[in-house]
Amino acid sequence: MSSVELHSGDYVARYNRKPLDRVRRLAAYMAIPDNAEIADFACGNGMLLHALGNRAGKYHGVDFSPEFVASAVEWAKREGRTNYEFHCDGITAFCTKNLERFDVAATLDFSEHVSDDEAVDIYSAIRRSLKPGGKLYLHSPNRDFLVELMKDRGILRQFPEHIAVRNGEQTLALLQKAGFGASSIKLRHIPHYNVLKHLHALGSLPLIGRYFRARLWVEASA
Repeated sequence: MSSVELHSGDYVARYNRKPLDRVRRLAAYMAIPDNAEIADFACGNGMLLHALGNRAGKYHGVDFSPEFVASAVEWAKREGRTNYEFHCDGITAFCTKNLERFDVAATLDFSEHVSDDEAVDIYSAIRRSLKPGGKLYLHSPNRDFLVELMKDRGILRQFPEHIAVRNGEQTLALLQKAGFGASSIKLRHIPHYNVLKHLHALGSLPLIGRYFRARLWVEASA
């Protein structure tokens, strides 16, 4: 099954049922300059547009799935949004046409969907689309989390779209290969967005704490 097929049909329907609050909490971690142009890569149905509200000067949602783009446009129109554009395009192709344009780029729950080689190419392109000093925000599952380890070992079922769940060290290495300087990258572990968030308090335990940190939040400067 192709990547577009994996991210169409039932996947779009399931994604549309996810609560907006899960992205609102991520948006709260993002520093948005006044009148910023924001690129939301693999934007899905455009949740980040609604989570940011009026914080963005201009929002650009980019996704290669026509179904997601159609869903995003419909939602934005229904809510009366005006400060947005949605683009049905590949990330690398879009970035090549928009060099040094954006103040902020976001990839929320995206990096786990692409292999290492493809991810390096994509994040290199995203870096080039950012203005000097522009910020990339990356959110993904943490491979060291107990539940992800159980999926990795076949004890629990992994989402078929999640082909490359990484831990913090692997994610930092990927971004450095993509050209982000090591000193410009900041990593933190944040709680899960569902009931598993209650395990996060155990993340400070010695030796085993790493297994209770569910999600990665990374900020990197171009």
